[in-house]
Amino acid sequence: MKKNIFHFIIICIALVSCNEQKETDVNLVKYNKNLVVAKQFIDVFSSKDSAKEASLLSDDFKWNGSEIGQDSLSKEVLLKGDRDIMRMFNDIKLMNADYYPGVDSTYKINSEVRVYGTWVSKFVSSGKTSKMKYYAVFTFNDAGKITVLEEHCNIADLTKEL
Repeated sequence: MKKNIFHFIIICIALVSCNEQKETDVNLVKYNKNLVVAKQFIDVFSSKDSAKEASLLSDDFKWNGSEIGQDSLSKEVLLKGDRDIMRMFNDIKLMNADYYPGVDSTYKINSEVRVYGTWVSKFVSSGKTSKMKYYAVFTFNDAGKITVLEEHCNIADLTKEL
């Protein structure tokens, strides 16, 4: 009887483990697809292509910016702010970008994309360089569109000339 209970417990643990692995595998596949879109978003922003940038965002997109009170803002607000940045700066590049999968509250991989890096650009007015450390989390819908963009940076660093 004890052997049967022991075997039952082992089988249950194995089944739970297999299900968790399958979930992780599915999320890694989704993450890899979403990673392509996140990198494309960074690239089209760097190339100042706001029309292409808009096409990567869902209709119900929400932006959570770094400044106090900047959360759940619309696609239009993000795009206007990005166009302003595109007018102020040239040679916009995300340097030393590191991309990672997101994790849920139990630290299991989900399909979000996290990125760390440093934005480097040149002021149009002076040609001087600007640097800003950056962290963002991209969340996607099933269609592969970005539904939420959470950005964390010190916006004051963006306006400092080096």
